Amino acid sequence: MIQQQAIEVYMAKQGKAVQSYLITLVDGTGSMNHEYETIIKAHQATFSDLGNQKMDYQWEQALYSFLPYRSAGSGNISNTFNVIFEKLLSGGYPKNITFLFVSDGREHFEINEVSAQIKIMKEKFLIQFICVAVGDQFPGQISMTLREQIHNQNETCPAVFKVTRGNQPVDVLYKEFSEIFIKVRQLLNVQEKHFETNQPVYQTLVQQKPTTQVAPNEPFFRMVDEQTEPIKLDNEVINPTDKPSDISKLITISVEKELILTASDPQHNYKEAFNKIADLGQKILDQTKFEKDENDDIKKQASSQIFLATNIAEGNLELKKTEKEMTDLQKDIRDPVKILDFVEKNAQEINEQELTDDKVKKRMQGQFNNTKLGCFVRSKTTKKELDLVESIWSITEEGLKNYKKVIEKDPKCNLNKLLTDLKGLIDKQLIKIFEKQSITELLDKHISILRELNDTLKDMDKLIKKQDKVKANEVIQFINIRAKPISENNIYQTGAIFDQTDEFEYLPKSIQIILRDDEEELERMVLLLFDDNVSMANEIQAAKSKFLQVFSRLPETHKLAICWRDRKFSLLENNQQQFDTLYKLIETQQQAYDLEKQVDGKTDYDLLHKAIKEIKQKQYLIKLIYITVGSQLKTHLEDVILTKFRNREVKGKPLIKVIPRTIATMFQTNDSQLKKSTTVPKLDEQFIKVYDDILDLIVKEKNPAIKDNQF
Repeated sequence: MIQQQAIEVYMAKQGKAVQSYLITLVDGTGSMNHEYETIIKAHQATFSDLGNQKMDYQWEQALYSFLPYRSAGSGNISNTFNVIFEKLLSGGYPKNITFLFVSDGREHFEINEVSAQIKIMKEKFLIQFICVAVGDQFPGQISMTLREQIHNQNETCPAVFKVTRGNQPVDVLYKEFSEIFIKVRQLLNVQEKHFETNQPVYQTLVQQKPTTQVAPNEPFFRMVDEQTEPIKLDNEVINPTDKPSDISKLITISVEKELILTASDPQHNYKEAFNKIADLGQKILDQTKFEKDENDDIKKQASSQIFLATNIAEGNLELKKTEKEMTDLQKDIRDPVKILDFVEKNAQEINEQELTDDKVKKRMQGQFNNTKLGCFVRSKTTKKELDLVESIWSITEEGLKNYKKVIEKDPKCNLNKLLTDLKGLIDKQLIKIFEKQSITELLDKHISILRELNDTLKDMDKLIKKQDKVKANEVIQFINIRAKPISENNIYQTGAIFDQTDEFEYLPKSIQIILRDDEEELERMVLLLFDDNVSMANEIQAAKSKFLQVFSRLPETHKLAICWRDRKFSLLENNQQQFDTLYKLIETQQQAYDLEKQVDGKTDYDLLHKAIKEIKQKQYLIKLIYITVGSQLKTHLEDVILTKFRNREVKGKPLIKVIPRTIATMFQTNDSQLKKSTTVPKLDEQFIKVYDDILDLIVKEKNPAIKDNQF
């Protein structure tokens, strides 16, 4: 797979549901004495009605019926499966098979004794392999080898359930096994067959070889470039998915698959595989549209898997690969709280000798992504989950301290690039976090933390813009001053004096609005961009003159008019030098997006829209209003730019105001009196009306509800 390519995730459609044929194999050796009869009773209560749609065996050196309990001295797993495989291959059994393997300890097994039979089985059957582990000595390596070799039905079926071994009363034990068997009963409802794709795809992030067979109702992905053809599923074109639940499922089954591979093969390079999951998973999450009201469980499910993968990949978390550890991990893999507990309990401090600029950046990126999804940082002292603002500061503080170690290790590193990259990372992540996470209440401690964060970014910016070369001791001094934990007094000093003009100016505008209590406190201005190209020749003069007339009520410092002609920008009036910085920013976007005219004279407004969005990221809060002349551009904007806003109430979404095109502008005429009497007054009136509405919106004199053409 090529890492630089884009990733498209798909969700296979639902297929025909059928019931899988259940084959239960319960360990009949002596160590199962305390649990065996309870297992059989719970099993019969759950599955007895399946009749001839199941097969039940007690296994030891050979196969026997469930009762009586054999209490054998040893067992032979290889022989157990060879006998079962021979029976199934003799014919007369359904295509869909589920193995339920119950055991508490290691018995004889060699994969090469069953591998030939397994190959034939996978060609004839769609198989689920599910384990029930009894106690902490469950043969994880054996069972996961069987799971990896036999299982080919789907990726979402859990690999293992576990019952803790102790001196539980029989009724408690019965309840535990019953709950597991009820879940297994639900898993017997499977898809009849796999679908065929027209191109190779991957079903997990760790899959080495692509496939053209995918399971129904399961995610898969492919790497794409500009030449990639549409994906077809059984000759039917399907579109990529950005549903958070689909993305979360892909990441989860990838981690589960890697745990199975790790448990089955002691020589497997699990760090490399988890690094791939962390990298590709983060890339997919970055392009996923998690809404603020998205189910938190879905967000936390995905982020906890990436958190686990990242810690393993970075070497902070070594898998001991004991039977207990691997079984517990697989059992709990879909529980975000237990996964976070596992990482917190077992992760080691970062190895300072292995710290690099890239590793620190990657770690911060992962932590911010988790925070963006609502999976917040835990306090290192109390071990309790911090809130959103506290998490942001904790990540920033830890990142600064790690960068200090990088600088101390290599004082001659490129400090300007390091600071620029760090500030860029924090700026970008803050914008994303506050787009996806709502703040319902800002306490005094939050305001103090955000002031501290603002000052940290401000100091960083000063170091970056220093005329002379920044020195290592200056950066370390800056980090020593700023990188303080939340618990220290400097974060809570609410009596300190702050410059009210810039105490939050380095934070995203979305959080500035909340911090300043009301949006009214933000300074408002209007920036009007005139399309001065040939297609507007009949209307541009009225547009400009009426703007100057209507907006004369607005102070000069609150308006800026720019003309756009032949791919160049110019000021409508030359006395607006106070907007020099903003004007240069717009010129920069012109160069970046190459705003060309199309052959029919229409301007490429899609690219202009992207340019304005870029300006929004540069500390400007944009309210976008389109004034279209005629319906052609209005239709284009609705179809191309505003489709994503349909049927949604989105704060800040663009408005469209329409100036009707008159007969005189549609047909050429030499009658100047006709033009003057029928066109100009009507056009002037239309522009005045639209400009009045916009001005009222800006200054909040009437605050009209703009209903026409609003989407």
